Amino acid sequence: CYILDGTLQCYKLLGFLPSELASAAVLIARKTLGRNPWSPTLLKYAQYREEDIVPVARAILEEKAAVSSELNAVIRKYSRSVYGGVANIDLPSTSDL
Repeated sequence: CYILDGTLQCYKLLGFLPSELASAAVLIARKTLGRNPWSPTLLKYAQYREEDIVPVARAILEEKAAVSSELNAVIRKYSRSVYGGVANIDLPSTSDL
């Protein structure tokens, strides 16, 4: 949820399908946790190949990195322990994808 929550406020990401954004969030989360970013199971159920989703994931990460101080409510929300403090975890850089 944290990865996608900020995308709702970004006009640039409206060009992507919701399923592409969700798949990209899964890829980012798996990469963040040090897991294989994409698997045959994800390919089967998402019906996207990793190389199709990487540009979407990069766009999400670029937007999260460029968030202005006025939009920090999402970061504050997910920094709380009730959400596991996930906003405090470093996301991969676009070059890591």
